[in-house]
Amino acid sequence: MSSNSSLTMTCILIFLAATFGPANAAETPVKLFLFGGQSNMDGCGRWHELPETMKENPANVRIWDNRKQEWKKIGEDTTAVARKLRFGPEVVFAHRLSVAFPDHQIRLVKTSAGGTSLANGWLPETNKIYVRFIANALTAMANLQKSGHTVEISGMLWMQGEGDADTIESAEAYEKNLEIMLADVRKVTGRQDLPVVMGRISSSLLKETPWRFDHTPVVQKAQDAVAEKDPHTYLVQTDDLSVLKDNTHFDTSGQLELGERMSAQMLNALSLIQSTP
Repeated sequence: MSSNSSLTMTCILIFLAATFGPANAAETPVKLFLFGGQSNMDGCGRWHELPETMKENPANVRIWDNRKQEWKKIGEDTTAVARKLRFGPEVVFAHRLSVAFPDHQIRLVKTSAGGTSLANGWLPETNKIYVRFIANALTAMANLQKSGHTVEISGMLWMQGEGDADTIESAEAYEKNLEIMLADVRKVTGRQDLPVVMGRISSSLLKETPWRFDHTPVVQKAQDAVAEKDPHTYLVQTDDLSVLKDNTHFDTSGQLELGERMSAQMLNALSLIQSTP
């Protein structure tokens, strides 16, 4: 058995153990949400521009600090991985899910890396960002389980694709690559019905930018196709979201609206799962 195959099997076993939890776990499971993507998931929203109510951490929500390996309140040092005082869609998401599930503890684990492509950074077993994505989730879940919690892997949020729009090869491979990645996430988590909310990359990338995103329409078409074929993948439109002067990154208002749309889609997905016999 290869080392990569061993890693996958280990991931599956740990995920399943954390999902079902110990026998004496609390009756109400912790709802865990995974966040993945590149710079627009990492976030360029400015913390100081947030409404004051959004700066207040919901009482039943914590986010995993990948570096310090501990749960923290959502704050200026826990949102954007590579950008101090920046935030992504997780801020609004935390507030909306907190209200929707007041009797649950909610935990967020975000792994994001600017400039990464699905083709060269996120394919299972072969690319280090995906391995880090899984490892961060496993570590966070093990921490919860050690504290006696049952963990319910409730959903995944994905904002990525810009990095695959620079070459026709990666753009044309995006549909297949996305299907491969999502299938692996569901395999590892043991949830074939895991809801995935995906931000469709913005057409603003076709304007003047510091980078090349010539094949944006190809990636968008691939995202549309996956969402249409996969009953558990939900698309969020971003064409009308406001961006910085680089026409690439969502600004504060754009990130707030992205968080609203992702929250609404996730709540819709969770309601559909709950209503299914």
